Amino acid sequence: MSSPTWKDLYDKAVLEPHPDKVAQHVQIACDAIHEYRLQKGRWLPPEEREEIEAALKALFVLIQRRAA
Repeated sequence: MSSPTWKDLYDKAVLEPHPDKVAQHVQIACDAIHEYRLQKGRWLPPEEREEIEAALKALFVLIQRRAA
């Protein structure tokens, strides 16, 4: 079984039905995104960079709404 991708972990965070688990899943997704970006270095195409930035923004909004 392969490791989940950052996209899998992002989906899990966004779709988490239990409010008390959202922050944990968001942190895991953010860490996975950060690790992916470090692995890829400068070799991310613009479309993928935009996808990652949109995912990070969505995770940030998710945490903001949870805190409200």
